[in-house]
Amino acid sequence: MKDGILRVWDINHDNIVQSAATDSQICSLLWLPKTNELMTGQGLPGNQMKIWKYPMLINSSELYGKYFSHKGRVLHIALSPDQSRLFSVAADGMACLWKCHESGES
Repeated sequence: MKDGILRVWDINHDNIVQSAATDSQICSLLWLPKTNELMTGQGLPGNQMKIWKYPMLINSSELYGKYFSHKGRVLHIALSPDQSRLFSVAADGMACLWKCHESGES
């Protein structure tokens, strides 16, 4: 891993607004509009997905399946049009469908 830093840039002024160490490769990125959060699909060492509160970039949660999780880099993440489900695909060949829930819901 050479970098492992999540950065938000102000492209109009060419400077970094906020950054956070992810401790992992960032392989994919998704904006979650309902909650104003960023999701990263990551590679080594954890091959996980993390959710970051915006604008402070505080790691608020990580996604793991109840019975499985990705064994390879999370290469792509997508959000359904109604924002109720996430889809992830990893280098291990596994595709996962995740249910999104509102804060406070378990």
